[in-house]
Amino acid sequence: MYALIDCNNFYSSCERVFRPDLNGKPIVVLSNNDGCVIARNNEAKACGIPMGAVAFQYKEVFEMHHVHVFSANFSLYGDMSNRIMSILGEYSTDQEICSIDECLLKLKGYEYFDFKQFGSKMREEVFKLTHRNIRKPSPNHSP
Repeated sequence: MYALIDCNNFYSSCERVFRPDLNGKPIVVLSNNDGCVIARNNEAKACGIPMGAVAFQYKEVFEMHHVHVFSANFSLYGDMSNRIMSILGEYSTDQEICSIDECLLKLKGYEYFDFKQFGSKMREEVFKLTHRNIRKPSPNHSP
């Protein structure tokens, strides 16, 4: 039995760890030199922003929908990925990291487990351990 773990909207989710005030708001992450959209959350997708959108061509859409635009921060995303993969590795001795936001865990001896509960526990632990010791913006923080 294998578990496939895939982090949702990974780059924009990493940005929200440090900006929880952006939960529920559209976010896009731009490529090197801020040329194209390389990541977007569900709220940005709902605004009609496609993957690979040329940033300057979507400037009006960004403004109209109050989209929060970030330059890619690959060192942050790599660090968050390492944290997540380390946490998930505690659930199986056989882990295959497939990409920055995806891995497979071989599950042995779990035939009688409640997989929904098991998956929820992993998700909760990843969230808790990737968000601890993160300084939250003060109420007076202006974006």
